[in-house]
Amino acid sequence: MYLKQRSQTHFDIKDISEQALFNNLGFGTDALKKIINKNAIPIDNKREQGINPIALNDIYRSDLGELLMTYYFEEKLPDGERFVIPLKNITFRERAELPGRGLDAIGYRKVGDTQVEILLGEAKVSADKKSPPAVVDLNIDSIYNTQSKHKNETPIVVQRLTDYVRRLNAHDAAILGFAIISIENQLTDNFSITYGCTLVRDYTCVNESSDFGKMKSNQVDFEPGKVHFSIISFSGKTINDTVDLFYTKVQELIAS
Repeated sequence: MYLKQRSQTHFDIKDISEQALFNNLGFGTDALKKIINKNAIPIDNKREQGINPIALNDIYRSDLGELLMTYYFEEKLPDGERFVIPLKNITFRERAELPGRGLDAIGYRKVGDTQVEILLGEAKVSADKKSPPAVVDLNIDSIYNTQSKHKNETPIVVQRLTDYVRRLNAHDAAILGFAIISIENQLTDNFSITYGCTLVRDYTCVNESSDFGKMKSNQVDFEPGKVHFSIISFSGKTINDTVDLFYTKVQELIAS
């Protein structure tokens, strides 16, 4: 999944083989695909030196959280409740070695023929022994504080949705465009918002009762929208161990 998202292109790579330039090159499009794949995958210089990067600068830790969040909301929910996330931050962030900015995921789900439910997603990864961990509702950039801004500052949401929709195909853009116009003009019957939250934990610290923090106890703050909070937990491996395994496997696959 990670390799596919990181190396995704706007074009079908097979189509460019019809260009005259490629016919005279002596290389097929497979050569270009291999180069794209190799250069799209970030190298972690710290891990290559046997050093664990600090969590704030650990792109693979961040990417694992976003990858699992999009997987959960797109594939693990029951049929009829899943969201479409047409463009992943992992795919088109500005720099491969740095985390993306803004929302971790934007998605949609059609509700009948007259309403669109918007997903505003935030993902965090934490091995903090405290429950809830600070990334849920204590830090400045915690899930709670970030989602509260999305709830209370509509122009920011419209701006981010607008920037997002410009990159989509016509089908996805039509659905999200409907929602954007409805939000801008306060046509509340046309849209709803789900504040999607994903917290990645491991067996040493996960607490299914309290890790939700204020996102559960204060969920009324987000009405008429709703909060959907998922906790994804690893068994038998710490987060650091899992991220290291993730990194090693990605590098093995790209090398092959």
